[in-house]
Amino acid sequence: MSTTVKFTISDENYNEICSRAADAKLSIQDYIRKELFRDQVAFTPLDAVNRALANYSKGDTFSVPELFGDTWNLPNGVAGQFGKKFCALVEAEYSSKIRFTGNYNTKKHAIYQIL
Repeated sequence: MSTTVKFTISDENYNEICSRAADAKLSIQDYIRKELFRDQVAFTPLDAVNRALANYSKGDTFSVPELFGDTWNLPNGVAGQFGKKFCALVEAEYSSKIRFTGNYNTKKHAIYQIL
């Protein structure tokens, strides 16, 4: 299960968080999560891209959960959002290296291919 948390901060604090998240190439949400829960395994879409490029060769296919193996433990709603962010990152910045095949595995995870 996951819970949404909302809070108000000053424009100055918001701009600082935006700047730090951009420097880390993370969404604001992923940046805050990574900073607050440093002792927990935290996944980011950029981590997933880096794992895919490091562990797979041209022509290999994979799903995002496969990249993390037994450490993949995100609840369904969070996992779905993660998948959308991964797909958006791939399409925006890594489309010459990774592509969505248009297929899904039996667990309904999107299948990607290394180019």
